[in-house]
Amino acid sequence: MARDLGRLAPVAWLLIALGCGPTVRPPEPPSEPGSVTKQQDRGKLVPSTVGRQIMVGEMCPQGAGGRPAVTPLVMRGATWTDAQADLSNVVERGGVPRFVVFGVDGKHAGIFDTVGLTDVGLGQAVASGTYTGAAPCTSDAGNGQRSEEVLCTPATGGCGLAVGELSRPDEPPMDTTFTMGGACISGDALAVDVDGDGKMESFPLAGILDGVRSPAHEWTAAPTATAACKPTFQIYNLRLAPPPEPGKPANPKHVVTLHVLGVLDLDGDGRREVVVAFEFPTVRTIAVYSATASPQRLELAGEGTSFPHLN
Repeated sequence: MARDLGRLAPVAWLLIALGCGPTVRPPEPPSEPGSVTKQQDRGKLVPSTVGRQIMVGEMCPQGAGGRPAVTPLVMRGATWTDAQADLSNVVERGGVPRFVVFGVDGKHAGIFDTVGLTDVGLGQAVASGTYTGAAPCTSDAGNGQRSEEVLCTPATGGCGLAVGELSRPDEPPMDTTFTMGGACISGDALAVDVDGDGKMESFPLAGILDGVRSPAHEWTAAPTATAACKPTFQIYNLRLAPPPEPGKPANPKHVVTLHVLGVLDLDGDGRREVVVAFEFPTVRTIAVYSATASPQRLELAGEGTSFPHLN
Protein backbone atom coordinates (compact mmCIF):
# COMPACT_ATOMS: atom_id res chain seq x y z
CA MET A 1 0.00 0.00 0.00
CA ALA A 2 1.40 3.37 -1.03
CA ARG A 3 1.94 5.77 1.87
CA ASP A 4 3.07 9.34 2.36
CA LEU A 5 6.05 8.53 4.58
CA GLY A 6 6.78 12.15 5.33
CA ARG A 7 3.26 12.61 6.66
CA LEU A 8 3.22 9.41 8.67
CA ALA A 9 6.69 9.51 10.21
CA PRO A 10 5.94 11.89 13.11
CA VAL A 11 3.26 9.56 14.45
CA ALA A 12 4.79 6.23 13.55
CA TRP A 13 5.98 5.76 17.12
CA LEU A 14 2.36 5.73 18.21
CA LEU A 15 1.35 2.96 15.89
CA ILE A 16 4.18 0.45 16.18
CA ALA A 17 2.76 -0.98 19.37
CA LEU A 18 -0.80 -1.27 18.10
CA GLY A 19 -1.77 -4.82 17.32
CA CYS A 20 -4.76 -6.27 15.60
CA GLY A 21 -7.69 -6.64 17.98
CA PRO A 22 -10.02 -9.61 18.01
CA THR A 23 -12.60 -9.96 15.30
CA VAL A 24 -16.09 -10.31 16.67
CA ARG A 25 -18.43 -12.63 14.85
CA PRO A 26 -22.09 -12.05 15.68
CA PRO A 27 -24.20 -15.00 16.76
CA GLU A 28 -26.77 -16.54 14.48
CA PRO A 29 -29.87 -14.35 14.14
CA PRO A 30 -32.40 -15.10 16.89
CA SER A 31 -36.01 -16.00 16.15
CA GLU A 32 -36.92 -12.42 17.02
CA PRO A 33 -34.81 -9.33 17.69
CA GLY A 34 -33.25 -9.29 21.14
CA SER A 35 -31.72 -6.56 23.25
CA VAL A 36 -28.17 -5.56 22.49
CA THR A 37 -26.28 -5.90 25.77
CA LYS A 38 -22.65 -5.07 25.07
CA GLN A 39 -20.62 -3.54 22.30
CA GLN A 40 -17.25 -5.23 21.82
CA ASP A 41 -14.01 -4.15 20.20
CA ARG A 42 -13.85 -5.17 16.56
CA GLY A 43 -10.13 -4.45 16.29
CA LYS A 44 -8.78 -3.38 12.90
CA LEU A 45 -11.62 -3.01 10.45
CA VAL A 46 -11.37 -0.97 7.27
CA PRO A 47 -7.90 -0.51 5.69
CA SER A 48 -7.03 3.13 5.19
CA THR A 49 -5.15 4.88 2.43
CA VAL A 50 -3.01 8.00 2.47
CA GLY A 51 -4.67 10.72 4.51
CA ARG A 52 -5.11 12.19 7.96
CA GLN A 53 -4.45 10.23 11.12
CA ILE A 54 -7.14 11.09 13.64
CA MET A 55 -9.05 9.95 16.69
CA VAL A 56 -12.80 10.37 17.03
CA GLY A 57 -14.24 10.82 20.51
CA GLU A 58 -17.14 12.22 22.45
CA MET A 59 -16.54 15.22 24.72
CA CYS A 60 -18.72 15.68 27.79
CA PRO A 61 -18.25 18.89 29.79
CA GLN A 62 -18.80 16.93 33.02
CA GLY A 63 -17.63 13.50 31.90
CA ALA A 64 -14.92 12.94 34.53
CA GLY A 65 -16.51 13.56 37.91
CA GLY A 66 -17.84 16.95 36.91
CA ARG A 67 -14.84 17.88 34.76
CA PRO A 68 -14.46 17.83 30.96
CA ALA A 69 -13.42 14.52 29.41
CA VAL A 70 -13.29 12.79 26.03
CA THR A 71 -14.09 9.13 25.60
CA PRO A 72 -11.97 7.65 22.75
CA LEU A 73 -14.12 5.83 20.21
CA VAL A 74 -12.46 5.18 16.84
CA MET A 75 -8.97 5.89 15.49
CA ARG A 76 -7.48 6.07 12.02
CA GLY A 77 -3.75 5.43 11.73
CA ALA A 78 -2.43 2.73 9.43
CA THR A 79 -5.99 1.42 9.51
CA TRP A 80 -9.31 2.26 11.11
CA THR A 81 -9.63 0.62 14.52
CA ASP A 82 -11.91 0.70 17.53
CA ALA A 83 -9.79 -1.50 19.82
CA GLN A 84 -10.07 0.32 23.14
CA ALA A 85 -6.66 -0.86 24.39
CA ASP A 86 -5.01 0.73 21.35
CA LEU A 87 -6.93 3.98 21.68
CA SER A 88 -6.18 4.26 25.38
CA ASN A 89 -2.49 3.56 24.74
CA VAL A 90 -2.25 6.42 22.26
CA VAL A 91 -4.02 8.86 24.60
CA GLU A 92 -1.87 7.79 27.55
CA ARG A 93 1.32 8.38 25.53
CA GLY A 94 0.22 11.90 24.66
CA GLY A 95 -0.58 11.05 21.06
CA VAL A 96 -3.71 13.21 20.83
CA PRO A 97 -2.77 16.52 22.48
CA ARG A 98 -5.87 18.36 21.33
CA PHE A 99 -9.45 17.66 20.21
CA VAL A 100 -11.66 20.09 18.36
CA VAL A 101 -15.27 19.88 19.57
CA PHE A 102 -18.09 20.60 17.11
CA GLY A 103 -21.37 22.35 17.73
CA VAL A 104 -24.69 21.30 16.24
CA ASP A 105 -23.98 23.35 13.10
CA GLY A 106 -20.64 21.65 12.38
CA LYS A 107 -18.62 24.71 13.38
CA HIS A 108 -16.04 24.68 16.15
CA ALA A 109 -17.66 24.97 19.57
CA GLY A 110 -14.38 24.72 21.47
CA ILE A 111 -11.04 23.04 22.05
CA PHE A 112 -10.22 20.22 24.47
CA ASP A 113 -6.56 20.03 25.54
CA THR A 114 -5.64 16.53 26.69
CA VAL A 115 -3.82 16.11 29.99
CA GLY A 116 -3.88 12.34 30.39
CA LEU A 117 -5.96 9.22 30.80
CA THR A 118 -8.25 8.65 33.76
CA ASP A 119 -10.59 5.93 34.99
CA VAL A 120 -14.10 7.20 35.64
CA GLY A 121 -14.86 4.18 37.79
CA LEU A 122 -17.23 2.44 35.40
CA GLY A 123 -14.84 0.27 33.43
CA GLN A 124 -14.07 2.88 30.77
CA ALA A 125 -10.93 5.02 30.64
CA VAL A 126 -11.37 8.53 29.27
CA ALA A 127 -9.09 11.40 28.31
CA SER A 128 -9.00 14.08 31.00
CA GLY A 129 -8.10 17.67 30.27
CA THR A 130 -9.35 21.21 29.94
CA TYR A 131 -12.07 22.53 27.66
CA THR A 132 -12.31 26.07 26.37
CA GLY A 133 -15.36 27.06 24.40
CA ALA A 134 -19.13 26.86 24.18
CA ALA A 135 -21.51 24.03 24.99
CA PRO A 136 -21.60 21.40 22.20
CA CYS A 137 -25.40 21.66 21.95
CA THR A 138 -25.17 25.22 20.63
CA SER A 139 -24.57 26.82 17.25
CA ASP A 140 -23.07 30.08 16.03
CA ALA A 141 -25.75 32.78 16.13
CA GLY A 142 -23.43 35.56 14.94
CA ASN A 143 -21.93 38.55 16.75
CA GLY A 144 -20.28 36.24 19.25
CA GLN A 145 -23.61 34.79 20.39
CA ARG A 146 -24.59 31.11 20.66
CA SER A 147 -27.98 29.54 20.03
CA GLU A 148 -29.04 26.39 21.90
CA GLU A 149 -30.56 23.41 20.08
CA VAL A 150 -33.28 22.08 22.40
CA LEU A 151 -33.31 18.58 20.89
CA CYS A 152 -29.57 18.10 21.30
CA THR A 153 -29.22 17.74 25.07
CA PRO A 154 -31.87 14.99 25.44
CA ALA A 155 -30.27 13.11 22.53
CA THR A 156 -26.61 13.52 23.51
CA GLY A 157 -26.60 14.33 27.22
CA GLY A 158 -25.04 17.67 26.33
CA CYS A 159 -21.94 15.97 24.89
CA GLY A 160 -20.42 16.65 21.49
CA LEU A 161 -18.42 15.10 18.67
CA ALA A 162 -14.66 15.56 19.19
CA VAL A 163 -11.86 14.92 16.69
CA GLY A 164 -8.12 15.13 17.28
CA GLU A 165 -5.12 14.52 15.03
CA LEU A 166 -2.46 12.04 16.08
CA SER A 167 0.82 13.81 16.70
CA ARG A 168 3.80 13.97 19.04
CA PRO A 169 3.20 15.78 22.33
CA ASP A 170 6.02 18.26 21.64
CA GLU A 171 4.74 19.27 18.20
CA PRO A 172 2.78 22.50 17.68
CA PRO A 173 -1.02 22.21 17.35
CA MET A 174 -1.98 20.68 14.04
CA ASP A 175 -4.64 21.79 11.56
CA THR A 176 -8.11 21.44 13.08
CA THR A 177 -10.10 22.27 9.93
CA PHE A 178 -12.21 19.60 8.24
CA THR A 179 -14.37 19.56 5.14
CA MET A 180 -17.91 19.53 6.43
CA GLY A 181 -21.08 18.01 5.04
CA GLY A 182 -24.64 17.32 6.06
CA ALA A 183 -27.49 14.83 5.93
CA CYS A 184 -31.28 14.94 5.77
CA ILE A 185 -34.21 12.56 5.76
CA SER A 186 -35.84 11.84 2.42
CA GLY A 187 -38.65 9.36 2.79
CA ASP A 188 -37.26 6.32 4.61
CA ALA A 189 -33.63 7.06 3.73
CA LEU A 190 -30.75 9.20 4.95
CA ALA A 191 -29.56 11.44 2.14
CA VAL A 192 -25.85 12.38 2.19
CA ASP A 193 -23.62 13.98 -0.43
CA VAL A 194 -20.69 11.71 0.35
CA ASP A 195 -18.22 12.90 -2.29
CA GLY A 196 -19.26 16.55 -2.49
CA ASP A 197 -20.35 16.41 -6.13
CA GLY A 198 -23.70 18.05 -5.44
CA LYS A 199 -25.66 14.79 -5.79
CA MET A 200 -27.12 13.12 -2.71
CA GLU A 201 -26.62 9.42 -2.08
CA SER A 202 -29.65 7.76 -0.49
CA PHE A 203 -29.01 5.21 2.28
CA PRO A 204 -32.14 3.33 3.43
CA LEU A 205 -32.46 3.60 7.21
CA ALA A 206 -33.45 -0.06 7.35
CA GLY A 207 -29.99 -0.98 6.04
CA ILE A 208 -27.95 0.43 8.92
CA LEU A 209 -28.76 -2.53 11.19
CA ASP A 210 -27.92 -6.13 10.38
CA GLY A 211 -29.92 -9.30 11.10
CA VAL A 212 -28.96 -9.34 14.79
CA ARG A 213 -29.69 -5.64 15.29
CA SER A 214 -26.05 -4.58 15.34
CA PRO A 215 -24.57 -1.81 13.15
CA ALA A 216 -24.23 -3.21 9.64
CA HIS A 217 -20.70 -3.66 8.33
CA GLU A 218 -21.80 -2.18 4.99
CA TRP A 219 -24.52 0.37 4.30
CA THR A 220 -25.36 0.54 0.60
CA ALA A 221 -27.09 3.42 -1.13
CA ALA A 222 -30.33 2.85 -3.02
CA PRO A 223 -30.11 3.03 -6.83
CA THR A 224 -32.86 5.65 -7.12
CA ALA A 225 -32.42 9.36 -6.51
CA THR A 226 -33.84 10.94 -3.39
CA ALA A 227 -36.32 13.76 -3.13
CA ALA A 228 -34.87 17.14 -2.29
CA CYS A 229 -34.27 17.85 1.40
CA LYS A 230 -32.17 20.35 3.34
CA PRO A 231 -29.03 18.79 4.89
CA THR A 232 -27.89 19.62 8.41
CA PHE A 233 -24.80 18.57 10.34
CA GLN A 234 -26.80 16.70 12.99
CA ILE A 235 -30.15 14.87 13.06
CA TYR A 236 -31.85 13.46 16.16
CA ASN A 237 -34.36 10.79 17.17
CA LEU A 238 -34.68 8.56 14.14
CA ARG A 239 -36.54 5.41 15.23
CA LEU A 240 -35.41 2.12 13.73
CA ALA A 241 -38.04 -0.50 14.51
CA PRO A 242 -38.56 -3.90 12.89
CA PRO A 243 -42.09 -4.54 11.64
CA PRO A 244 -44.23 -6.21 14.34
CA GLU A 245 -45.39 -9.77 13.94
CA PRO A 246 -48.85 -10.13 12.44
CA GLY A 247 -51.50 -9.60 15.08
CA LYS A 248 -49.01 -8.39 17.70
CA PRO A 249 -48.22 -4.83 18.80
CA ALA A 250 -44.77 -3.38 18.26
CA ASN A 251 -42.37 -4.23 21.08
CA PRO A 252 -40.63 -1.09 22.42
CA LYS A 253 -37.64 -3.23 23.44
CA HIS A 254 -36.94 -3.81 19.76
CA VAL A 255 -36.74 -0.10 18.88
CA VAL A 256 -33.31 1.43 18.25
CA THR A 257 -32.99 5.21 18.17
CA LEU A 258 -30.47 6.71 15.75
CA HIS A 259 -28.84 10.15 15.98
CA VAL A 260 -26.59 11.61 13.27
CA LEU A 261 -23.80 13.35 15.20
CA GLY A 262 -21.88 14.71 12.23
CA VAL A 263 -21.01 14.47 8.54
CA LEU A 264 -17.44 15.48 7.72
CA ASP A 265 -14.30 14.32 5.92
CA LEU A 266 -12.25 12.88 8.78
CA ASP A 267 -9.48 11.16 6.81
CA GLY A 268 -8.90 13.78 4.11
CA ASP A 269 -9.77 11.56 1.14
CA GLY A 270 -12.46 13.87 -0.25
CA ARG A 271 -15.36 11.70 0.94
CA ARG A 272 -17.41 12.54 4.03
CA GLU A 273 -17.68 10.14 6.93
CA VAL A 274 -20.99 9.77 8.77
CA VAL A 275 -20.85 9.60 12.58
CA VAL A 276 -23.96 8.18 14.23
CA ALA A 277 -25.11 7.22 17.73
CA PHE A 278 -27.22 4.13 18.36
CA GLU A 279 -29.46 3.99 21.42
CA PHE A 280 -30.09 0.28 21.99
CA PRO A 281 -32.31 -0.92 24.84
CA THR A 282 -29.31 -1.47 27.14
CA VAL A 283 -26.36 0.45 25.68
CA ARG A 284 -25.52 3.55 23.64
CA THR A 285 -22.76 3.31 21.05
CA ILE A 286 -21.23 5.67 18.49
CA ALA A 287 -20.14 4.43 15.07
CA VAL A 288 -18.17 5.92 12.18
CA TYR A 289 -19.11 4.99 8.62
CA SER A 290 -16.57 5.67 5.87
CA ALA A 291 -16.77 5.43 2.08
CA THR A 292 -13.38 3.89 1.35
CA ALA A 293 -14.02 2.81 -2.23
CA SER A 294 -17.28 4.30 -3.49
CA PRO A 295 -19.70 7.00 -2.33
CA GLN A 296 -22.45 4.43 -2.86
CA ARG A 297 -21.19 2.20 -0.05
CA LEU A 298 -20.47 3.20 3.52
CA GLU A 299 -18.37 0.76 5.54
CA LEU A 300 -18.27 0.50 9.33
CA ALA A 301 -14.92 2.01 10.29
CA GLY A 302 -15.44 1.45 14.01
CA GLU A 303 -17.83 1.56 16.94
CA GLY A 304 -17.27 2.58 20.56
CA THR A 305 -19.34 2.74 23.71
CA SER A 306 -20.63 6.16 24.67
CA PHE A 307 -19.95 7.87 27.99
CA PRO A 308 -21.04 5.58 30.83
CA HIS A 309 -23.57 8.02 32.27
CA LEU A 310 -25.39 8.15 28.92
CA ASN A 311 -25.99 4.37 28.88
